[in-house]
Formats: sequence, C-alpha cells, structure tokens
Amino acid sequence: MQFTAEARLTNDHDEMLAWATAIGGRYMGADKAEQFGRRNAVPEESLVRAKITKVIARAGIAD
Repeated sequence: MQFTAEARLTNDHDEMLAWATAIGGRYMGADKAEQFGRRNAVPEESLVRAKITKVIARAGIAD
C-alpha cells in the first residue's frame, strides 16, 4: 500500500497541545491525557498533519 499526502508542519503551541492531549487520551487513557499533552507540546517538537491525496493498493499480494 502506498499513500501520497500533502503535509503541513506547525510549531503552534496551542494546536500542538490540543492534538497531543487528544492523542494522549486516546492511547494512554483520559486520566493521563493532560499530562501527555503538556509533556509532548514543547518547543523541541513539531506537529505534522497530512491530508491523504492518493492511495495505491493491490489485493492478494501476500497470497
């Protein structure tokens, strides 16, 4: 499977905090969401959001 995407890179703290908190809550639990959000939304990190524009897939390759 191959994906082609348009990526957007940001260092905006508020946007990074919102996404890091949401992702932390999803994977680490709602009780730890804020902790992981604060830990990961720091100046040394960046947020990359990608919009998939093309998908190439082939069925049965591993058969």
